[in-house]
Amino acid sequence: MTRYRRCFLISWRCSIMCIFLIGSICFLGIYSFFIPKTFNYFAVLAKIKVKENTDLSLMERSAFPAKEYDKPETAKKNISVRSNVSSFKQFLLNRKVGGLTVNAAPFASELNYIQSFRFVINERDICTEITPFLILLIATKADEKQHREAIRKTWGNESVVPGIKVVRLFMLGVNDKEKNEALLRESSQYHDIIQQDFLDTYKNLTLKTIMGLKWVTTYCGGANFVMKTDSDVFVNTEYLIQRLLRPLMPPSQYYFTGYLIRNGQPHRHIESKWYVPKEVYSAERYPDFCSGTGYVLSGSLAAKIVNASLKVKYIYLEDIYVALCLEQEGIDMVPPPENYLFNIYKVPFSPCTYNRLITSHGIYPNEQITYWETLQSNKYDCGK
Repeated sequence: MTRYRRCFLISWRCSIMCIFLIGSICFLGIYSFFIPKTFNYFAVLAKIKVKENTDLSLMERSAFPAKEYDKPETAKKNISVRSNVSSFKQFLLNRKVGGLTVNAAPFASELNYIQSFRFVINERDICTEITPFLILLIATKADEKQHREAIRKTWGNESVVPGIKVVRLFMLGVNDKEKNEALLRESSQYHDIIQQDFLDTYKNLTLKTIMGLKWVTTYCGGANFVMKTDSDVFVNTEYLIQRLLRPLMPPSQYYFTGYLIRNGQPHRHIESKWYVPKEVYSAERYPDFCSGTGYVLSGSLAAKIVNASLKVKYIYLEDIYVALCLEQEGIDMVPPPENYLFNIYKVPFSPCTYNRLITSHGIYPNEQITYWETLQSNKYDCGK
């Protein structure tokens, strides 16, 4: 009886171990299948494949030794853009919280990651012959070609004010291969695109702005003024120069103005587009900041902001981040001469109204052209 009981116990234990082993294998299989797709906190940037523009070698004309790109004879071979961001940094950049992707502030040792990206498309020679009066840095996305075309024909035309040198640059991150190749063709035609190898997402707008300011600092430090704006904004470049900038000559060393917002509070509701958790920004108020839809700064201030970005914790709201950089440097923003000059909303169009403003937000490409052409034919019809 004892022998049978011993055999029974051994069989029972073996059965339990087998069940446990099978259960463990099933669990690991389910875990490996589902978890990386839903909680992949440590995923590195997706590899984005690009192709060299063989006419201009745009990929190689970069601020840093970029990467190796396809030679004409091996153009079919795909070379992936290598991300400069470690998996941990990518976790900080794209942490998922409640289904939303939000940025977490990097630790002190990770602060310099904001400048770790390399140029994929660059225009380093724009300022070699003449120093511009104004540089327009325009945040855009790859699929907004109609916006860019409209801006080139209207307020972004570099000859918009006779005798005043204006430089126009569209700022982008990387996308999929097809979009990147289209951007290379567009760049070879217009020479007005700069692009670095970070993913072009809303959460990376701060990277886009710092890229533009770093470009100014590196290649065009003598520019008098810089304006950062977006591709869905109408900018009355003529009025900006004549009303706001020319009277400031010679430019103040630390001039910064736009649609000034005071006592702004972080959005703590997780469903908000501008959600910022306390672990990213703990204060209950933002410093004074100018809306990212359009702000203007003296050219010399670009270097100050870029340098401060090495010390300021990352936040994906680019206008807030720039304000934090200015605060770090002890620089105050200046209200514009008139409150109606910069607008964060769409101003109803009339020639006389648009003749006396600098920005209007939420403008479609066809409206850019219509508004601009109407202004050109009616610019002298409004009383002073």
